[in-house]
Amino acid sequence: AILSWLRGGTAITTVGASMIFAAVSGSGAATISAIGGITVPEMLKKGYSRGFTAAMSAGAGSLGPIIPPSVDMIVFGCITGFSISRLFVGGIIPGFIIGLSLMIYCYIYAKKRNIDYGGKFRGKVVWAAFKDSIWALLMPIIIIGGVMGGAFTATEAGAVACVYGLIVSVFVYKSMSFKDFINVLRSASVNMAMVMMIIGFSSIFSYIFALEGMGQKIVDFMLSITTSPTGLFFLVIAFMVVIGCFMESLAALPIILPIIYPMFASLGVNLNQLGVVFALSTVLGGLTPPVGIYLFLSMNLTGSKMRDTVLPHMLIVIGIMLLVIVLCILLPIPQFLPDLVFGAAT
Repeated sequence: AILSWLRGGTAITTVGASMIFAAVSGSGAATISAIGGITVPEMLKKGYSRGFTAAMSAGAGSLGPIIPPSVDMIVFGCITGFSISRLFVGGIIPGFIIGLSLMIYCYIYAKKRNIDYGGKFRGKVVWAAFKDSIWALLMPIIIIGGVMGGAFTATEAGAVACVYGLIVSVFVYKSMSFKDFINVLRSASVNMAMVMMIIGFSSIFSYIFALEGMGQKIVDFMLSITTSPTGLFFLVIAFMVVIGCFMESLAALPIILPIIYPMFASLGVNLNQLGVVFALSTVLGGLTPPVGIYLFLSMNLTGSKMRDTVLPHMLIVIGIMLLVIVLCILLPIPQFLPDLVFGAAT
């Protein structure tokens, strides 16, 4: 209701809805599946190409690991011991920059092809939609506001959000039956088991790495190229993009972080900045083949082909991501909001 009247409104709504859903699920794959399943058919009806629709669905869904609560940031905090709350808050500004940039790209695409124009803002429609959705919209506010306000930790926020979502679904919207509830529990158990298995086997891989001294060899190799923190940041991004082409990001985190984190900590790098940049760099792996889980999920939804999706649309989305990563390295964007909310990290 707020965005659909704009030129490119259906695509812009896809990005906006993905940003909100990312603030509930923390997962890129979940965001693409949930939001893409609704908006992809509408985008195709409005005249968007299958390639553009797939690229935008993947790009918008990839905000899941960036906008809090992010699963990747939770894993980062669990492995390193760094404050998950600070990482959450640090991802807000980069996530909004990426979201706004994708919306601008949607506008330019629709304007150039003269498609998808609602033409008039309707305040009454917005107010009616707001009243209907207010209980659902409160969930990301409860999660992010509770963490930022110190009411509960990031882990407790997940539990509070689950209970709140259950109450609203059953008693307010009355959209969840007992059978649905059992299916939700089953799905959550399967997903959690998958994540824990990935982390468990990755820990074995990390142990082998440590036993063979691979971590120190990698660190020595990087330091032989440059000792500049900025230069090391760019090396890590390149490394993560290559790793992300062959491994799922959650599987890569427990292997790479024990090697990279101590090196940056010893150089006095702002660790809030490192965590956010690391989360951003894992997203790139999800958008690039051959693994590219975000890319292939969206292509499956739209029925598009690789050549129509990657060239040129996905390259533009990846370019936006890279630009934001570079800005987060060169400017104190990731640490600005956490320092404002929690005070400067020691």
